[in-house]
Amino acid sequence: MIPVLTKEQAYKLDKNTIESGHLSQEELMDNAGKSLAQFFCEKTDNPFKKKVVVVCGKGNNGGDGVIAHSYLKHYNVSSKIVFTEEKHGHAKLLKKYKISKSEYSIYNNKTKFDKYNWIIDGIFGIGLSRYLNERYQNIIKDLNKNQNIISIDISSGLFTDGDKSKYFINSKHVVTFGYPKLGHYLSPVNSLCFTDIGFQPILSNIEVIEYSDILNIIKPFKKKNDTHKYVKGEVAIQASSYSYPGAGILSAKAAYAAGSSYVTLVIWRSDDVELSDEEYNSLICSMKSTYPDIIIEDERTTMFGSRFNDCNSFLYGPGIVDHTIKNQNNSTVMGDTENYLISLPFSKNVVIDSGGFNSISKIDWYHKNAILTPHIGELKRIFNLKDDVIINIDLLKLIQNNIGNKIIVLKSFNTFIITKDMIYIMDKGPSILATAGTGDVLSGILVSLLSQGYSRLEASILGTYLHAESANYYMNNISKDGMTASDLIDCIPYAFNKLREDSVN
Repeated sequence: MIPVLTKEQAYKLDKNTIESGHLSQEELMDNAGKSLAQFFCEKTDNPFKKKVVVVCGKGNNGGDGVIAHSYLKHYNVSSKIVFTEEKHGHAKLLKKYKISKSEYSIYNNKTKFDKYNWIIDGIFGIGLSRYLNERYQNIIKDLNKNQNIISIDISSGLFTDGDKSKYFINSKHVVTFGYPKLGHYLSPVNSLCFTDIGFQPILSNIEVIEYSDILNIIKPFKKKNDTHKYVKGEVAIQASSYSYPGAGILSAKAAYAAGSSYVTLVIWRSDDVELSDEEYNSLICSMKSTYPDIIIEDERTTMFGSRFNDCNSFLYGPGIVDHTIKNQNNSTVMGDTENYLISLPFSKNVVIDSGGFNSISKIDWYHKNAILTPHIGELKRIFNLKDDVIINIDLLKLIQNNIGNKIIVLKSFNTFIITKDMIYIMDKGPSILATAGTGDVLSGILVSLLSQGYSRLEASILGTYLHAESANYYMNNISKDGMTASDLIDCIPYAFNKLREDSVN
């Protein structure tokens, strides 16, 4: 795992490194500027034939930019500096690094950036916490006309702990020093590079997941086992509805693809559509004949009987539209499923997804050890949050303070696995996952891994990674476009097999 820093932690790391005598402020800045110049030379095609402009603000990022310019010149790269303010505060650095007046200018409305091949963004750093005035809005709009921008530490306009100005740099690369910052994962970043400038090691309660972490989790494959279908990985799923019959099917198929050996799917009857017995029977019969691998059962006759109670791993929610039940006074009461969830022994593994959140009035409901898999809209309903709430450090802390032993798998363009003590970030998922039904696939993968003996945290980490890598397999081997949730399921065994191969090498 790689530690991920909040703004407070990043400042503390800088302070502790200096106060320890390990490195001075001047040495840290020199290392930062040099590493930026080296990054440009190593990662850019024909760097010595390119024209570079380093745009420097008043703070430390601007100072790093000044030093980067000096090293670029030393490496024979054509470089200029544009300061955003006349009183830029970097006179000592200009003198120290022998930068002449001909090498820099001050931004004005006649400044042109289109003559440069690359821009290095050193305007704002990790300390930005205010929205931008018109001058800086114009600077950023001008810079974003160029597609080749390298940002120092964080894209200018983004805040380290979440939120962002309406105007921010669309960086092609972000070069951050020592450790990544939380803000790197709260807004899409095309390419993030960590560079060591001499900081001391640090611990954080936020970490980004590495490939080696996944390989350490995977259980070894055994060709021969003294087992049978009821103990290898049995899963029970309460899902689907007349409106969304496919959601439970996707979860069930994903559970099989991820390694479960016996999947029972009970189709939810209560819905926003009034169903006759004949219509419900028709739905059940059609699904049974279409998907013979899945044990599909009728909720009216099963009511968690059959093998349902014997399953140790239970998924509730995909495709359920409305699971509230009215009594004679037209008041909402908990249905059988809610009562069942509350009464489950704590030895049961429970995953709650999508429709399972519709009637949650407080987070204490249901199984105290459950894995919940909301997106941001569903999270707002669970915690009764305002519509304008975004994912930031305050929201993450709120979740941690209220979930007890539960695990929240918060789905976004990056996935946040949140426990009461730690936050893990899965950043491997491509945008192609923003497709209907892929969340149902994830919940199926998670309950499958639980059924195979993985702990809740192991299943959450491995499951989100497997979900992402299945999408990457599709993109790398089939197409960059057009992936459906069913396509994603077909890729799970291939992605899982690659992980298993690497885990034994």
